[in-house]
Amino acid sequence: MSAAKMVYQALVRSKELTHLLAHGKKSIYHGRSPDAGTYPIIVYSVISDVPVLAVDGMELERRVTVRIHILTKDGRFREIHHAVQNALLPLGFVRAQTQELTEKDIFVEITDYRTAMEGE
Repeated sequence: MSAAKMVYQALVRSKELTHLLAHGKKSIYHGRSPDAGTYPIIVYSVISDVPVLAVDGMELERRVTVRIHILTKDGRFREIHHAVQNALLPLGFVRAQTQELTEKDIFVEITDYRTAMEGE
């Protein structure tokens, strides 16, 4: 299963997370979102997938980094951030970094999560 699909399934299965979003599961987007109109929403993407261990030309392990954007109108990220972590930590992801920014009237928290996965 691809990392993006694995992350999506974990996010949409999290009732803790989906009840915090504007339209539940429909508020989770891959890559980019249309102008959602209502917030909060989540946008996720795989930003890095690199080999870390290879033997005899075979990739045995890779490191995957997933970026999660939480977009809100009020800047309240804490509960959503916590719910995202609770969904991703059981998959082996750990938080690598977080930053906040504002775009027009939307507050955005960006968090990168990393994990090691079996090679393809």
